[in-house]
Amino acid sequence: MEETKAPAFTLSRRIGSTYYKVNVHFSDQATQSMEDKLLHLIRNETVDSDENCDIIPLPQMSRQSERSP
Repeated sequence: MEETKAPAFTLSRRIGSTYYKVNVHFSDQATQSMEDKLLHLIRNETVDSDENCDIIPLPQMSRQSERSP
């Protein structure tokens, strides 16, 4: 049976009426740092994205619920 490890950390965010909880795990056999992986994802996303990409003119922020922690 596979051993279950506790997550390295947990992120939680409420977007609209939906609450998201993300558990983050790291591989012991990883050859890239987390920074390298993120840079790779960002570079690939910009290459694969539509030519109409542009800078968002205004910050996209949502107001937190008064009941959120």
